[in-house]
Amino acid sequence: MRRVDGDEHWRTLRSVNGLVRVYTHLGKYDKAETLCKEALDVTKEQFGEDPVGPLRTINVFGVLRLEQKRYEEAEKLLTEARDKRQTTLGFDHPSTLESKHELAVLYMKQDRYKEAERLLLEAIEGRRLKLGDTHPHAIESWNNLIELYEAWDKPEKAEEWRSKLPQTETADE
Repeated sequence: MRRVDGDEHWRTLRSVNGLVRVYTHLGKYDKAETLCKEALDVTKEQFGEDPVGPLRTINVFGVLRLEQKRYEEAEKLLTEARDKRQTTLGFDHPSTLESKHELAVLYMKQDRYKEAERLLLEAIEGRRLKLGDTHPHAIESWNNLIELYEAWDKPEKAEEWRSKLPQTETADE
């Protein structure tokens, strides 16, 4: 890995996590996993017993495992990130809300709709309050809740939430 700011600089680690997300999205899981493991080693070494340091990487690793359909591992990682973020950052911190959202996506993929619903409702409410109704992360959770209700065969709930979805400006407007 080439790093402008050095191996242990927080900007480097943040960039590596972003690259892991890109590789994950592209389905390049081997590259994503190699980078993620390396970043996790660096953050654990750098932050020691500080529980907050490696949490972003742990969350990213959980998303990678989710996309690989390694659900048991994904749940362990995403739950750890959520629980530690709640304890150290608070229930309504954007990072905690991110972990809740990702854990809800995992539950959706496992047809654990009730658990997913609870977490998505928490993520939507928190993201709306912290980031605003039209923030992309709030909209992301909103759309996932609509998808959840459609998968759960609750079209009336999906339509209810679809009607509440804030309209955002597009590039064409």
